[in-house]
This record gives sequence, C-alpha cells and structure tokens, in this order.
Amino acid sequence: MSESGTSVPVRMCVRCRATTASPVVVHEVHGASGPGWNVYACPACAPYFPPVPDPLLVLEAAQRNRRGDVGR
Repeated sequence: MSESGTSVPVRMCVRCRATTASPVVVHEVHGASGPGWNVYACPACAPYFPPVPDPLLVLEAAQRNRRGDVGR
C-alpha cells in the first residue's frame, strides 16, 4: 500500500523479470475464448518493445486486405 492507503500495482517485467511498482504495458494478449491479459515491463526495459498496436487499426488493415485495397 502507498502512503495514501491505496494499493500500488506491482507487476513483473517480462524482460528482466524484476518486480516493478511502475509497470508499463508492452503487449496485449487477446483471448479467443475469454478475456485476454496485458504483458508488462519496467520503465527501463519498456523502450526495447515496439508500441502496442491499436486493435482497430489492425482490424481496418485486415478488412482492406480482404477487399484487395492494400496500399490505398
């Protein structure tokens, strides 16, 4: 708990495996049969990961690809 009495999110860094009180989301795993989960890194390791893609942009690109509108 923090000094204000609220709980502090503590997560393990996927890269260095250290626990951190300042987790950064570096990946989202989507579940086909239920909710997905987030993958976290510490602030020092987070720059080593590419930005998390916007799922709506990924879906839009897939729809364009199916229609044959690639590159437009």
